[in-house]
Amino acid sequence: MKNGTVSGSPSIIQTNKEENARPELKSSVKNWDSYDVIFLGYPIWCADMPMALYTFLESYDFSGKTIIPFCTNEGSGLADTEAAIKKSCPEAKMKRGFEIEGNVAQHSRKKTEQKIEKWLKKVIDRK
Repeated sequence: MKNGTVSGSPSIIQTNKEENARPELKSSVKNWDSYDVIFLGYPIWCADMPMALYTFLESYDFSGKTIIPFCTNEGSGLADTEAAIKKSCPEAKMKRGFEIEGNVAQHSRKKTEQKIEKWLKKVIDRK
């Protein structure tokens, strides 16, 4: 892929985003009601979450659950994904998300682990 195109055509990612697509999920979460905290991980594609994540968020009742987002990106941080998650799940509690550049996550294990540990200390309630 180069500049959002594949062989001169719009990328599937960009086309899905423009069409507000909701791809079908191949599986479902068993015992959904038994989960109180949801760690929601995703890459940032075209400054957004993959459209399948919107399908997921719209397929379950997040009322009373805590969502903790985390993502990889290539310089856009979390983009506007925290707001998008909150809009899709207004009855859920949101914790501060975590972002890391994919290149750092892939090639700098120690730095990645340090960033994750620092973030987790901030978002996890210690009892």
